[in-house]
Amino acid sequence: MNLLKPIKYPITNSDIAFYDANGFLLVEDVLLPKELDNLLRVFEFNADIDFSAMMNKDREYYEAREIVKAERIVSTIERLQRWEVDVVQSQFLFKKAGTEYQNQAWNPHQDNSYPQVPYPGYITVNIFLTDADKENGCMYMYPGSHREPILPYEETVSYKEKAGTNPGNKVEIPAGYEKVDLVVKKGTMFVMNGHLIHGSYPNQSKTRSRPLYSISYVTRGVEFQKGRNANRMRIPIRGVNF
Repeated sequence: MNLLKPIKYPITNSDIAFYDANGFLLVEDVLLPKELDNLLRVFEFNADIDFSAMMNKDREYYEAREIVKAERIVSTIERLQRWEVDVVQSQFLFKKAGTEYQNQAWNPHQDNSYPQVPYPGYITVNIFLTDADKENGCMYMYPGSHREPILPYEETVSYKEKAGTNPGNKVEIPAGYEKVDLVVKKGTMFVMNGHLIHGSYPNQSKTRSRPLYSISYVTRGVEFQKGRNANRMRIPIRGVNF
């Protein structure tokens, strides 16, 4: 079975069963190419000189907010969670070729080590704005590791960290899990349970960047930690304009 074969929107009951078993889902054709290109233009226009990560810009940029609220994304997440969700955080990662941050590689970590949401209330969406492979710094993951609790971790600065350092609260990989590289096409949406162990490689390409828009949602009603830098905030998606 090819774990990396993306499925089509809308998801089916068998797709939900796959997510429950493996802790992730790859969905294609959720956003149009023009939506992806426009989002990238907005973030690149507003980036700093080093193209460092940008946090929670959905609260400022209309184009980012529309992606966070997109029905095709939200309906997918809510089917997987079996409940309504709120957005709490977003982050844009450039891995821009030719910058100091292109060599940044995320340590193997679990996203829920930060907000500490009761299982399984934390879920992350990662939208690839270009093709991604090992050369330009794709992500990797350990399917099935979402069954683990929040593991002991080495606390690491994961926002506004110095160039040349690797973010991500580093965990040791328990025995029995196989590392899978996420070689994906532009527009692929990688949805993962907040306990799934994952990380990324450095971008070693001289010409190809690996821009990624990451959005985190929580099941409505659950509690979470705001964080020192993340400034997580519960923002309802449906029926409001934010």
